[in-house]
Amino acid sequence: MSIAPEIARQISIMAPASGSLAATLAAPRAAPFAPERLALVDAVRKAILADPQARSRPEMVALAFWARAASLAQLAPKDGLTRAPRGLALHIAPGNVDTMFLYSALLSVLAGNVNIVRVSGRESDALTLLLRLLNEALATLPEDVRACLLIVRYPAEKPINDALSAHADVRVIWGGDDTVREVRLSPLPPHASELTFPSKVSAAVIDAAAWGSAPDRQEQARRFALDAITFGQQACSSPLALFWRGDAASVTAAQATFWPLVESAIAAAGEPFAARAAVDKLVAEQMLAAAGPVHHRDTSDYRLRVTETPDLARLTRHASDGFFVERRIDALADLAPMVQRDWQTIASLGVSGDDWRAMLAASRPHGIDRIVPFGQALAFGHVWDGVNLLTALTRIVSVEV
Repeated sequence: MSIAPEIARQISIMAPASGSLAATLAAPRAAPFAPERLALVDAVRKAILADPQARSRPEMVALAFWARAASLAQLAPKDGLTRAPRGLALHIAPGNVDTMFLYSALLSVLAGNVNIVRVSGRESDALTLLLRLLNEALATLPEDVRACLLIVRYPAEKPINDALSAHADVRVIWGGDDTVREVRLSPLPPHASELTFPSKVSAAVIDAAAWGSAPDRQEQARRFALDAITFGQQACSSPLALFWRGDAASVTAAQATFWPLVESAIAAAGEPFAARAAVDKLVAEQMLAAAGPVHHRDTSDYRLRVTETPDLARLTRHASDGFFVERRIDALADLAPMVQRDWQTIASLGVSGDDWRAMLAASRPHGIDRIVPFGQALAFGHVWDGVNLLTALTRIVSVEV
């Protein structure tokens, strides 16, 4: 079964430069972690590290670090089971995190699948750079290897999703809730599976006493700032709120030193800042003030705005590009009633793993998929939103003879 010509004409191929839908649909699958698939991932890693512009972007350096051989060796399954690729994986990539399409694609490449990846039609310098580097990397590989990965752009229209989904053995949807609903209107073959990664929100938690005695407060503030402002605070794992654990006096003292360091770190990072973001933050502040008692923290400009609200009961994306709400809690147990199914990442400082495990065991919240130290909120892993992607992108063959 091929793609109808009237559909194929609406699909733009972004990489590889010589790629085609026909070649990818006919491309061979591979054993998970086959040498030629490892070589593809390594070629992408080398292309990123060889480019000065890419090396200046922390998110691309992080991608290259993830793709190093030592890291990939840890991902390879060691359970002794016989695994096979699913087949053709159709990926719908998000528009808010430029590197995510490559993480999704490369994991599926490692799983042995053939891949069609739709990237956002939203233009960005980072996406343009990544596509150029990917083309350079794929050009160094044999034709049958590079055919396993096809990056495309097309209008978000149901007939095109229908045509591509009809070929899929697994579909991976990254994006907002509306994107998931829209793509799900396109049926999959009966045997196919689907992974969805819809809208999520994230927060940070700091133990006030631990912050007060921390020897590396400037570094921790820098890590928090990068977790938040990279991708304009639009990533699902970027913290939107900060919960302080401790008594009122300890929290007040910690806030007085923490936020000035964060403000300095944001200024030093030199991330672009649009005037519209300042207006969005002002509106968000006014809406919060209208809803109940709040305290707006003084900052030098609208690159950082913080609103303390004792009545914070639901984590919401009020604004971005450096907008936070904060609240004091006495204990982690105070978080449990607030946790919703859409909570993804907690960036944690000064709270032990034992404390978190005890809280999770006692409350068993619907949400919270990962708890990480400051500086790791945006670090991608093969376990995401509670799903082991490598397991989900392969199938187990039971051999009982």
